[in-house]
Amino acid sequence: FKKGVLLMRVAALITAAGLSSRMGRFKPLLSVGKMSIAQRVVQTFRRAGVDTVVMITGNNADALEAHLEGNGVIFLRNEKYASTQMLDSIKIGLEYLRGRCDAVLFTPVDIPLFKLSTVRALLSCGAAEACPVCRGGTGHPILLGTDLFPGIFAYSGERGLMGALESMNAEFFRVEVDDEWMLMDTDTPGEYEALLKKFYGEDSDEKKDN
Repeated sequence: FKKGVLLMRVAALITAAGLSSRMGRFKPLLSVGKMSIAQRVVQTFRRAGVDTVVMITGNNADALEAHLEGNGVIFLRNEKYASTQMLDSIKIGLEYLRGRCDAVLFTPVDIPLFKLSTVRALLSCGAAEACPVCRGGTGHPILLGTDLFPGIFAYSGERGLMGALESMNAEFFRVEVDDEWMLMDTDTPGEYEALLKKFYGEDSDEKKDN
């Protein structure tokens, strides 16, 4: 990793093009409290001061884009969402952002409750590439410097973004945070129910009011 890098322009990239096949319902529009999963992810980036928020849509794109209308999100579509992988959606977003930013905060849409403090910690860590770590577990969002873009574009293996980063021997600065939420996704009905149970059991007004 490279420390001491001044990140002047940081964008956020959210992938939300998938079929939600393991969930059985369209994940981005599921509710957590008073907001949808998609709204929560966008709002957290906005509250952290990220001006450029790009979302890759595909499955149910019209409904998701209408749902988020007025949030200032830039929508790009993966028209081949049914036959491609998340990495293909990531590449669409990075291609658009190339030359428009110095680094990208990336997360899939189905990790809705990562904390604002986690995003701020990543933005202030001084590294070009960084990932949040809580109790030994690595979560999202992750910070990708633009120097990683060429290697990501070039990768065509089966292991997605992780495979692309490993192929480059990319080193990430590990940012220790107190945020179990960034480890919790909503990929399956069981994971969604576990997240809701924890959410409604939390005493945190910050989470319930978000």
